[in-house]
Amino acid sequence: MKVFRFVSLLILAALFFSCDTTKKVSAGSGGDDGIIEVVFLQMNDVYEISPSPSDNRGGLARVATLRKELLAKNPNTFTVLAGDFISPSVTGTLKYENKRIRGRHMVETLNTLGLNMVVFGNHEFDYDDLTDLQARLDESTFTWLTGNVRLKPPVANQSASSFMQQFFKNKPGGGTEICPDNQVLTFKDADGTTLNLGIFGVLVDNGKKPWAVYSDWVQSAQKSISELTPKTDVIVGLTHLNVVDDKKLAGMFPQIPLIMGGHDHDNMMHKVGPSVVAKADANAKTVYVHTLRYDKKLKKCTVKSELKQINEKIADEPATAAIVAKWEKIKVDALVAAGINPNNVVASLEQPLDCRESVVRHQQTRIGQMVNEAMMVFSRNKPDGVILNSGSIRVDDILTGKLTELDIVRILPFGGAMNEIEIKGSLLKKTLDAGASNKGNGGYLQLHNIRRDDTAGKWLVAGNVLNDNQLYKISLPEFLLTGNETNMAFLKANLDANGKSTNPDIPTIIKPDSKDKNDKRNDIRLMLIRYLIGE
Repeated sequence: MKVFRFVSLLILAALFFSCDTTKKVSAGSGGDDGIIEVVFLQMNDVYEISPSPSDNRGGLARVATLRKELLAKNPNTFTVLAGDFISPSVTGTLKYENKRIRGRHMVETLNTLGLNMVVFGNHEFDYDDLTDLQARLDESTFTWLTGNVRLKPPVANQSASSFMQQFFKNKPGGGTEICPDNQVLTFKDADGTTLNLGIFGVLVDNGKKPWAVYSDWVQSAQKSISELTPKTDVIVGLTHLNVVDDKKLAGMFPQIPLIMGGHDHDNMMHKVGPSVVAKADANAKTVYVHTLRYDKKLKKCTVKSELKQINEKIADEPATAAIVAKWEKIKVDALVAAGINPNNVVASLEQPLDCRESVVRHQQTRIGQMVNEAMMVFSRNKPDGVILNSGSIRVDDILTGKLTELDIVRILPFGGAMNEIEIKGSLLKKTLDAGASNKGNGGYLQLHNIRRDDTAGKWLVAGNVLNDNQLYKISLPEFLLTGNETNMAFLKANLDANGKSTNPDIPTIIKPDSKDKNDKRNDIRLMLIRYLIGE
């Protein structure tokens, strides 16, 4: 018995000292194993800071909690956003401190969350005035990758070689900080293994603005990869491209093990050879957690990707939640001041209302019909038909149950006035053809009292074949008359100083009275609210 007890004590002592030795190795005293893991927390296309009212998913305070949990497990955790966050949102359209908010709430929330890096998306270029974007750049504490977009040279007619001026931040203490095309990140783990990781950004070129100019994204990616290769052990991409182009990128550069993408709003993961292309759901309803494991001795990289649901099971991180609460109050106060009662119920949905971009940008929908019917009802010129660009509908969600005034503003965050026009049949046909060819993007048109007879290959307006030489009365969002919708520059029209239309094929433009608060035509959201209420 004594022998047994003595042997047992020896075994326990051996186990104790064995565990102690392991601790010392993991603490970095000469135990570099040549293997290191880096975790990427990926979001993309985030327009809302709070959970969705319809399904309680998303919420940046919850993402902040997940980030802290990942950091506790691995200090080499890096949080990224693959484009689109400045716009659009309900809050961004409102005023605070006598200025449009225009993404200020997003930047403050993401700063507090601890975001490390973003790539520009097309919606970062929604606002005509560069001043708004510059303010957001200056306020941010995270890095912006620019890739294939630059500030347009100030001198007209400069050559392509002038593609030099990068976007920048103005530092609080003076001076500027360039927004790079790519960056080298250095990581070190507990046992001393180091990793030089390169990351580059590229984006779609449809955020057209007079002060922005784009180069070819493939050439930009090639340039960044060439610059990063001699400086790094491994390179990853942070992109805002269509998934087809992300897969093309992965196929062209198989040495890139991970491409974290945005622009497509639904979660997906594609294996392209040895590479992973991943995108999460919009509005942080899901995020991706990528664990990149690199063996320096074998020069081998593996990536494990996990899609994480962001829902009520994750508690709010207090500091981020406080910023979210601040901006939610600002939002409610501003809406009330604009005559909108956020909690007022305007309709009870007997069936789900599908407002997802994957639906409204591809087919005629119930939400499109509802908005168009509201425009028809509030028109004063007895229109022959109504058209609505699907890009006006931004909630990208399936709404159920009670529909509130806040939901209407979420559906149509840009608001904007309705105009009533007379348009020549030939130009109307050109508009309808362009809308059909825009299937898949915001220029796809939702139609009322207008349809395509595919058998005859003709457009019908109010049941009759469209006549090129006839003038038609059409109601539409004023935005369409800016000519800024995809493939619709020909629709540009306004009233000159004498009240005459600047477009001969749109001889009549009737605008609402901007000074009359009772004229619901000033805001398409108010029209839809009043229509649903039954006023």
